[in-house]
Amino acid sequence: MSNNIKDLLEHLCGVLDSDRRDEVETRHRRTLNWEPVDRLPVVMTLPQPRELGFTPYPHGEVFDNPEKMLFNELVYAFNTSVASRDVLGDDLPCTIRANFGTVVIASMFGGLVEQVEDNPPWVRRDRPSASSLADVLDRNPLDFSQGWCPRVVEVCQFYQDVLADYPELRPLIKVVLPDLQGPFDNLEIIVGSELFVELAVNEDIVSKALEAMATAQVGLAGCLAPYLSDGPDGFSHQHAVMIKGRILLRVDSVILMSPRMYRDIVAPHDQRVLQALGGGGVHTCGNAGMHAPEFLELPSIESLDLGQSEMNDIDALYTRLKAPKIPLTRLKVSRDDLASGRITDRFPTGISLVYEATSVRDAADTMDAYVRATNK
Repeated sequence: MSNNIKDLLEHLCGVLDSDRRDEVETRHRRTLNWEPVDRLPVVMTLPQPRELGFTPYPHGEVFDNPEKMLFNELVYAFNTSVASRDVLGDDLPCTIRANFGTVVIASMFGGLVEQVEDNPPWVRRDRPSASSLADVLDRNPLDFSQGWCPRVVEVCQFYQDVLADYPELRPLIKVVLPDLQGPFDNLEIIVGSELFVELAVNEDIVSKALEAMATAQVGLAGCLAPYLSDGPDGFSHQHAVMIKGRILLRVDSVILMSPRMYRDIVAPHDQRVLQALGGGGVHTCGNAGMHAPEFLELPSIESLDLGQSEMNDIDALYTRLKAPKIPLTRLKVSRDDLASGRITDRFPTGISLVYEATSVRDAADTMDAYVRATNK
């Protein structure tokens, strides 16, 4: 097995091509626009594809080494593999990001970032020096020399420098935004679950802190824009799929509060980020049923992403999304859903799919069956 970046890039030069890029991009874009499609786009997730001949570095080694981070992003990231794209034949977009997990914005405000072994970075809150709401309000939300922001810029610049040496790959591999979370999720990462108590007793202070989070998120997205190559216009990529809009807000923590509290306190800050960046998507794991109506009231929402679609009433949600034509991304489906083609009868457009394959063979065989079923 090789972990040589030059070997990998040469492999990709022989694997990736503009025709396939255009086909995948068109299928995602038409689905997100609720237009007719030949079939719904599907992305295969799978165990690490050792058959390919490239082995990723241990995750703990990538945070101080842009080359290793790039290698892993291309070989195996988010349970997908750009390097295996020709073998699988699915609709995986070719994207890479500065993958520092969920802590980028939190690190700007004094969050105590810790990274242990091969775990993603996280913020420690069990130390006397952990940040509080007061600490958050003392920080400049537009100072991107703070925290891990310089590391993110360094990695994005490194990606662009490498791709500049491979002009055939540069238009085929998109450099996309890192995970910038969302205003409330970033604040909860910094101060912890006590934030929910503060919501009840210090709403004004929480609102000011959320304003700082939104300012930082919009500002950092703008700071990183020159280093990115996402698109097409009006679309971007997160979680290994295309989304409609230019950013994906993570709102996982807000499903722990009432929909009314979200609407009254948090939603204005989410809307500010979405509007400032030209619209975008909203993501949550868990059951979004109670909160989805509030998400869909955000004037600048353009897509909805579910991390655990199996926990939601998708048919009811699809009915609600149909009139405003808000697309749903990453619906998890079974092999039978795909091989029978019934999934496209149930959802003709407006949804992208994810299949959790057990192996490269399972992914390839299921994809072949899906293509045959939808070509009848």
